[in-house]
Amino acid sequence: MARVVFDNVNKVYPDGFQAIFDLSLEIEDGEFVILVGPSGCGKSTALRMVAGLESITSGQMIIGDQVVNDLSPKERDIAMVFQSYALYPHMSVADNMGFALKLSKVPQDEIDKRVKDAAEVLGLTEYLHRKPKALSGGQRQRVAMGRAIVRSPKAFLMDEPLSNLDAKLRVQMRAEIAALQNRLGVTTLYVTHDQVEAMTMGDRVAVLKRGVLQQADAPQKLYDHPDNLFVAGFIGSPSMNIADAEVVDEGGTLYVQIDPANRMKIHDAAIDAYPRVRDYAGKRVAIGMRPEHFIQASGDVPDDMVWRQLRVELVEMLGAEMLVHLKTDARHVISDDVREAVDDDEAFEALQEQAAAGGATIVARFEPGKPPAIHETVDVGFKTESMHFFDLETGAALR
Repeated sequence: MARVVFDNVNKVYPDGFQAIFDLSLEIEDGEFVILVGPSGCGKSTALRMVAGLESITSGQMIIGDQVVNDLSPKERDIAMVFQSYALYPHMSVADNMGFALKLSKVPQDEIDKRVKDAAEVLGLTEYLHRKPKALSGGQRQRVAMGRAIVRSPKAFLMDEPLSNLDAKLRVQMRAEIAALQNRLGVTTLYVTHDQVEAMTMGDRVAVLKRGVLQQADAPQKLYDHPDNLFVAGFIGSPSMNIADAEVVDEGGTLYVQIDPANRMKIHDAAIDAYPRVRDYAGKRVAIGMRPEHFIQASGDVPDDMVWRQLRVELVEMLGAEMLVHLKTDARHVISDDVREAVDDDEAFEALQEQAAAGGATIVARFEPGKPPAIHETVDVGFKTESMHFFDLETGAALR
């Protein structure tokens, strides 16, 4: 086992395209770190540079206490788990798992012992004599994991290993991989574009945007305290509602004017979390509101926490929760940060169309109950202590 360090690493391709910009990230011995970001952000390139499958233009890649820039993949003593499983179809499960050891001329009895031990850990003992074609997708992924485990490497590298599985099996395998990594204690770098995977598996999550590290922190801290508008919009499902609003100072009390008819008081706790919001009195900012911080308005909700006259566009009944899509007179924030966070051209075009038409659709998460009728006009409350604030131009959190 060993730590893995990116020390001001850059990657520039021969055509001049730069995929990674001054990446500095330290993965501690035994730590499970997730690299996450939209398609094309450079996360797989970063992983391949650790493996030695991509050259490093500048900076240092360190595994353990050794700079490995000039070492071949074989010399780095890491094990990689691919999206495609990369199993040999003509070999049995046992032979697939032990093949790298055989190439390294490890004695056969030692290979058999390691394969047997790994198979027990992964629940593959009864499948050792089968061929990959006789296995389910989840079982094949376990074989790919077993092939990495038997090598006892310094680090595991996993490149979107669950993307070929169906939704239910992905959830199961997320839990299995996280539990396995915790049991083995092997330094692991895991790449995914799925931020739900990122939030549920790693000790820390490193968020990339266009080859630049945006924030690296514990999953909950990323969620609760995003450093910028991109991280705020990318982390979370459903994503954070982001709108353009004006900060208003009335006798030392701060409000956000969300639309001409709606103003909410900024809670002291939100000001403590984002103290620079005071400097934006009279200016426009991007405000962020998580879906779960909305509350169904009642007489118990103070007037200055209520957003009024919202039209119900869609209700999703999900059993344990209810997602209500609401049309508002607020304005969407349309910026590069939001485009990257949405990571879907059609979805971003829909946001642009809504903004051009003068309005924004927000998503509120409520406990299950009687759903409002489509096109009904409703009032909703918001826990304003949980409001986030960002600079419209730079996207930086107003801390």
